[in-house]
Amino acid sequence: MKIEIDNFEKFDLKLYDISIVQKEVDGGITSIEEIDQIKDYPYARSILISGLNQKTFEYFIKNYAERFEAISFLKNKKINDLSILSELENIKFLNFFFNQGVKNLWNMKNNINLKGLSIYDFSKLHTIDEITTAPSLEYFAIGNKVWAKMEIETFKPILNSNITHFSWCGKKVLDNDYICLSKSKITELDMNIGNFTMDELAKIINSFSNLSGTITIPYKELNVTENNKKTSYYCLCKEKGKLIKGIDEDKFKKYLNEFNKLLRKRD
Repeated sequence: MKIEIDNFEKFDLKLYDISIVQKEVDGGITSIEEIDQIKDYPYARSILISGLNQKTFEYFIKNYAERFEAISFLKNKKINDLSILSELENIKFLNFFFNQGVKNLWNMKNNINLKGLSIYDFSKLHTIDEITTAPSLEYFAIGNKVWAKMEIETFKPILNSNITHFSWCGKKVLDNDYICLSKSKITELDMNIGNFTMDELAKIINSFSNLSGTITIPYKELNVTENNKKTSYYCLCKEKGKLIKGIDEDKFKKYLNEFNKLLRKRD
């Protein structure tokens, strides 16, 4: 099955030609014998796999990974070194969720077909310097899906990359410099607007000459069901709270007008 950039991050078994996923919540343990079952699927081009340690991870990469265009690594917490991924020339999409050992990415200069990379809930990863070595990388996502703990030193390496679509959902950027991204090739930026005040959000958007993505929308809609009653909310910028959809419409319009006044006029 062909994996597109819009869905390669989804851990849906139906999206992948092969899934080797253990039932345990922590990812379980995948054996070499289970990995060798890949031989039975010579035409598979995408795989979802969990439960690898450093030894089985390297075995999988050396023996099977080059045949795949898309690989999602789900809960492989005992891997601590990703450098062997530099051998993959055919890979187009790599997706990682949950790891407690990896401190660095890898040299991506030989990953000449790599278009999309996402990394979520890597508790010890704080730098993204190796991004600059990826010749074809267009989409990069990093942050948290479950545990809001990821901290990155700086986004500045992205300025020296070919990334056009960047997604950040982590806890903190230590140098607190988001404006620097306007000097990159990014045209689509996804971030949680609840982390920014209205002024901060407007300054980030205004620093770009052309930008789309969730960061350009100063609210997010949220539905909450309680006692069989659904209530829809507008979640606003930092310090602005939320408004009830259908009830606080006048306040919401005032909020949007206030935000639009902060945005620089565009041609």
